[in-house]
Amino acid sequence: MQIIRSGRKQLLIGIVVLLSGLLAEFLILEGTIGISLPPDRHSALSSLEIKSNGMGLHFITQNHRFTVVDFWTAPGSRLETLVLRESVFMDKEDGAEGPPGSTVAVEAMNGHNAGWTLHEPGQQGDVLTNNLYRVLKLGCCGAPNTYIYFSLADGRKVVTSHSELSRAELVSLDGSVAK
Repeated sequence: MQIIRSGRKQLLIGIVVLLSGLLAEFLILEGTIGISLPPDRHSALSSLEIKSNGMGLHFITQNHRFTVVDFWTAPGSRLETLVLRESVFMDKEDGAEGPPGSTVAVEAMNGHNAGWTLHEPGQQGDVLTNNLYRVLKLGCCGAPNTYIYFSLADGRKVVTSHSELSRAELVSLDGSVAK
């Protein structure tokens, strides 16, 4: 009888420890990295935080938006709809020269399922064509801007350039990504 009570007590303690560990892990991932549960993926809140750092101020923004995109999985194949959850994190220091430190993050969702993600340093991200997403990283002090192009099919980086692609180059790249 004593052995059964001891076993039940150990089982109860084990369950409490396991649940506490899972809750702590969730709070750490949600609060620090921004990994969210699937229900959270269908909301987008933006935030602004102003911090004093020595003599200057830091303006820290986190902007979120959704973009719905239709793209061809392959030429002549089927049209697929993706929902892109886009986030731009920016830390602008008051009076600092050059573009602010920032990152563009995109999570692609097909229905309720999460697909690919990308994280790229840059100040702006946009869907450019049926098959391409572009991140713009501003140059500083005479340095050119950087344009990074990604495939909407799988989120892979396809081209990096220091000048915007011409219309013909864009059409060619769009067609090659669709293959």
